[in-house]
Amino acid sequence: MFKITKADELITKELIEDLSNTYGTPLYLYFEKMIRERTENVKNVFSEVNIFPTFACKANNNPRLLNIISSEGFGMDVVTLGEYHASKLAGVPDEKIVWNGNGKSLEDMSLLAKVGYINIDSVEEFERWKESSIQSNASFFLRVNPNVDPKTHPHISTGLKKNKFGIPIEYVKNVLKDSKYRNMISGFHVHIGSQITDVEPFREAIYQVVELSHRYSFSKINIGGGWGINYCGTELDLEEYKKIVTPLLKDFEQVVLELGRYIIAPASVLILKVEYVKKTQDKVFVVVDGGMNMLIRPVLYNAHHNLIVLEPTTEKVVADIVGPLCESGDVIATDREIWLPRVGSYILVENVGAYGYSMTSNYNTTSRPAEVLITAKNEARLIRRRETFDDLFRLIV
Repeated sequence: MFKITKADELITKELIEDLSNTYGTPLYLYFEKMIRERTENVKNVFSEVNIFPTFACKANNNPRLLNIISSEGFGMDVVTLGEYHASKLAGVPDEKIVWNGNGKSLEDMSLLAKVGYINIDSVEEFERWKESSIQSNASFFLRVNPNVDPKTHPHISTGLKKNKFGIPIEYVKNVLKDSKYRNMISGFHVHIGSQITDVEPFREAIYQVVELSHRYSFSKINIGGGWGINYCGTELDLEEYKKIVTPLLKDFEQVVLELGRYIIAPASVLILKVEYVKKTQDKVFVVVDGGMNMLIRPVLYNAHHNLIVLEPTTEKVVADIVGPLCESGDVIATDREIWLPRVGSYILVENVGAYGYSMTSNYNTTSRPAEVLITAKNEARLIRRRETFDDLFRLIV
């Protein structure tokens, strides 16, 4: 039922060389076919549920990619005004936008009250909405914290009591004791983290919130996202998820879903050029033309990304793949067994579509890379040009 295509099945040496010569490196490369395939997988999981799927723009904010996802029936999940702006550039109507976040300012509230869905993160935020004069026709959801361990990296865990997100379930009774304000709320929202590969945390968290929803007679629910992908051998079993989780949701009038990584991460590779192969008595370093400024996940989360050496030699080594920045944390992979690449050839980093470009930086005054899309018709389309030095310094006054 669920097709999973690897990006390297769509890649040829000639394609990479042609794109690198045309657009330069580092370069983010996306595949429209894979994006559409992943959205179909999502809809298949919830075929028996009245699902409203949304895409988490924090994973990737390119409006050209958001437009593809939107055309598959997805709304957008935004956290900031910038992500809202990206959604509008993609042609997404306000009524299909969900607004998340734990730090909504009064200015944000006045500008984003027009979206279709708003997730209230805290008791304090709820008080701010009640006390403000801001008018909104949005469906408001209370984000609850079920204190469930998602068994993922601590930086992307959001459903434990020690995390900053949501209202502890035991507080809900007091929050909704006033019927006047209870009528403001359409349902509950839960999101326990990202890159979760075990179904059980989802079942445990969603079961609690379903029971809570029944107690308050809410017919809508937002179950967040967090589906884990295959970075290094383990991924969420969608068949098991469909069997165990979706039956809990069949009685709801609407189920809102927020997925980012699952949709876009496998649909992209980062093309890096090999500048040096540096051998010392203790280490082998493969120096490429982009590092933590192009992909911060390895140093920030100790994340593993599979590598494709496009033109390997016959020598197999254990090497660190490092960038050109003045920072020892500037690494793509550490102690990785690879076929040694040739200088001037390319290394491809897989599964970078989520939290890749969206977390790039100008550290060491470097320019962020271009983005290219291989369309469904197998045509290469530039969807974001490479930054210039004029771009970097245009705000100086």
